[in-house]
Amino acid sequence: MSLFRPLISLLLVFISVFIVSCSDGSEAKAPTYSAAQLVQIQTSTKNVTALTDRLPELAAMIQKRDWNNVKSFIHGPLGDIRILMSGLSRELLPGSKEQALAISKEIFVHFNKIDEAAGNNDYPGAIRNYGEAMKDIATFSNLIPKA
Repeated sequence: MSLFRPLISLLLVFISVFIVSCSDGSEAKAPTYSAAQLVQIQTSTKNVTALTDRLPELAAMIQKRDWNNVKSFIHGPLGDIRILMSGLSRELLPGSKEQALAISKEIFVHFNKIDEAAGNNDYPGAIRNYGEAMKDIATFSNLIPKA
């Protein structure tokens, strides 16, 4: 029995060395975007940016307390922003995808609260949610890969 243990240990060492030597030595690569995916992401980003670039118009309407135009702007030009942001989020890698989807939902919640505040003539609520939406949009844009 005393000779059997060292032989088993030696056999296990040889098996381990053999297994390691048979590997191809490549390391697991982190997922990356293909060129086609980057083109699609950039196209979707342009669509979202076209809408988010119009957000200062909403701020001006809130400042003027032009509640009818605030509501119209949220339901009109900004009406598709959640759909576009969710679509863009789905094109991202898994690590960023979930966070981007959650942020796009939060932005939609802020727009709904701005709409509600406009209905109640609630300037502080509207401006607070506008600021929160702008922070979330900045966070969302940081998740988008650059070309």
